[in-house]
Amino acid sequence: MKVLERTLNKIILEKAFATMATAKAMTELYEENFKIVSKYVHATSRGHEAIQIAVAMQLLPQDYAFPYYRDDSMLLGIGMRPYDLMLQLMAKRDDPFSGGRTYYCHPSLRDADKPKIPHQSSATGMQAIPATGAAMGFWYQENIGIEDKNQEKPIVVCSLGDASVTEGEVAEAFQMAALKQLPILYLVQDNGWDISANAKETRAQNAFEYAKGFSRY
Repeated sequence: MKVLERTLNKIILEKAFATMATAKAMTELYEENFKIVSKYVHATSRGHEAIQIAVAMQLLPQDYAFPYYRDDSMLLGIGMRPYDLMLQLMAKRDDPFSGGRTYYCHPSLRDADKPKIPHQSSATGMQAIPATGAAMGFWYQENIGIEDKNQEKPIVVCSLGDASVTEGEVAEAFQMAALKQLPILYLVQDNGWDISANAKETRAQNAFEYAKGFSRY
């Protein structure tokens, strides 16, 4: 059993490392060729690869994910190919998310073997309320006894940047999730910056301290 466990751990670690290397290579490719690849700003997951891949590799097909526009490593982590992400970046008709009809890194997915990703807005923090609503749906199913007994209970992952905690809808989402103890994980990736200002210029406390204030325990 211990030999099998060590083998599985090695396989998982090798997969995670390969995915991180792929994400890094894609970032470097985009940044070296940004004038050719894209006429607009493309924000990559540089510096956030490890946490995004670690979370993505835990997700199951019954789970829901609400990534934001810097989460390309998370998409790789759930099994999307680099080619798939490039198709969306270039707005190609074979883009698996929307057939080239949406902005870069705005995925929507309903593949049977991957977590489900509803489409969302670009606005900062706007995914928090829809994600919390999805978690409330799972909570409701469980409470009235209609959840699928043949699978692990689903969870929702809502990915946010640290600057989004200044938004009102994020506070509303945190409040309801704490009140109802909903099956949702808010992944707040705190790099100390929002789009155009640093943390000291935009908020009175860091994202962790702010989120901790909503805990019931």
